[in-house]
Amino acid sequence: TWNCLGDDGMEVLQAGLSSLPHLAVLHLPIVRMSPTGLSSLAPSMHHLAGLKELDLSQNKAIHNDGLKAFVSALKMLTAIEVLVLEDAGILTTAMLLPALLQLPGLTVLDISRNGLGDTGVECLAEILPSLKAMKVLELRENDITDTEISALVKALPHLVQLQVLKVTCNKITDTGIVSLVQTLCQPNSLDSQQNPTDEMSVDTPPHYNTTLKVLHFGDNCISAAGLERVIKLISGLPALTSLDISGDYRGVGLTQPAAQALAEALPRLPALEWLNMTNITMADNNFLLVAREAEQHQTLTTLRYTRKHVSCKSGVPTAPCLVPV
Repeated sequence: TWNCLGDDGMEVLQAGLSSLPHLAVLHLPIVRMSPTGLSSLAPSMHHLAGLKELDLSQNKAIHNDGLKAFVSALKMLTAIEVLVLEDAGILTTAMLLPALLQLPGLTVLDISRNGLGDTGVECLAEILPSLKAMKVLELRENDITDTEISALVKALPHLVQLQVLKVTCNKITDTGIVSLVQTLCQPNSLDSQQNPTDEMSVDTPPHYNTTLKVLHFGDNCISAAGLERVIKLISGLPALTSLDISGDYRGVGLTQPAAQALAEALPRLPALEWLNMTNITMADNNFLLVAREAEQHQTLTTLRYTRKHVSCKSGVPTAPCLVPV
């Protein structure tokens, strides 16, 4: 990680990999590998039948000839559980998807910052129902719009073990975000099996999703009205430990009903540890309402907010969990 191996280093590495058939983890992010380097490395990866983690992020290597060689190798790595391809130069998912279908144990997939856009995410959504072991899905900074998120929403009920979903920094509007959160709040079959209706406590109604732990949808194109609708839904995810509802660079207002709904939701999120509210404009009384509940929360250690977007004539609260940026 973070070195200058480059393509020459890949040639040296591929000679060594052939003698490591039991290798389980291979992390090569930010090593200045090009498609040429990946093409030379890929054939030696065919022998890594026990490889469980592969990280090739931030190399811009998985396109053109590099993509062809990588897909050929990936089809052989059927034991892969963690695949990180963030900012890897993937320009299309068409060739990659058949290889992903060969990974029945895939639990973590990060293909953020590839600019997949219209067709890329829709094609991915088509195969997601087959990836039933998926626990972590990261699609940050992929130019996703409401069209693509609607395709993803249709696939989500099939991901019954999903614990982490990140779609920050895209182009999703109110319609897409609200639909996403509404779908996530529905119970999945795993919840139903683990928490039969007659065994659930009053604090965990059967229509809640008790599997999802991390939900990041901040820095999209949500309005104040959309944010208010989402906040009113969020208590349907009581297992959340990390939540990002931040606005984009233009900022978004927190209405009084939204602030009240968030204050009421926080006690219903008993495991929450991290809450991102940056780029959200809050009036004095609204911020204080949320801040008071945050201060009393038993597990919340960090509530991030943008100082310039908060108006506190009576003084900014100094609770340890409040982190201005």
